[in-house]
Amino acid sequence: MPSTPLFAPGEFFTRRSPSLASAAIIVLFAGIVAVASAAPYVDQFSSIEFSVELLVFSILFGGLLGAAGVRTVSTVAVYLLTAVAGGSGSLTRVAANIGWALLPLLLVNTITTATIWAVALFGSLPTVTPAQMQLPRWLLLFNTVTGVIWYLWIGYLLTYAIHDARSLTVRRSVLIAGVLVVPPILNAVSNLL
Repeated sequence: MPSTPLFAPGEFFTRRSPSLASAAIIVLFAGIVAVASAAPYVDQFSSIEFSVELLVFSILFGGLLGAAGVRTVSTVAVYLLTAVAGGSGSLTRVAANIGWALLPLLLVNTITTATIWAVALFGSLPTVTPAQMQLPRWLLLFNTVTGVIWYLWIGYLLTYAIHDARSLTVRRSVLIAGVLVVPPILNAVSNLL
């Protein structure tokens, strides 16, 4: 069975050198899919009538901006934190490995977006106002549980991505991955309170 970053990240990152382009595609798709989750709510947020072309452009542009932000911040954070921890290795390798380690983000964004779109198409989409921005309790719970599971999975993948890219021990890599994934987990859990 071929190594995969999803289930055997240690083997995957050791045997392969992920490319920057493929990592960028993963993060870009994750961003586009995340932004697409808001499309069913557009008419609730704005009185402007959006054409299909404008909506598609907005989703693609928003996804691109989000992906660039996530990739830049996570790559720089990992590079700086690992430098403090005594890591060595190129910024290019860090960026490529981080992109592949974010593969579960694409999966969770797809599940969340598909759920929202299914509710919009086959159920009754709840009314959401910008001032209130409150999802139904069941959807909030679903998003929180899946978010925590997926961020833990991202942390697992990040551990081996960092270990490979910066030649750190697995223990130090776990700590740095934890610094990156604990804040979104705490944010997701705090949304339930």
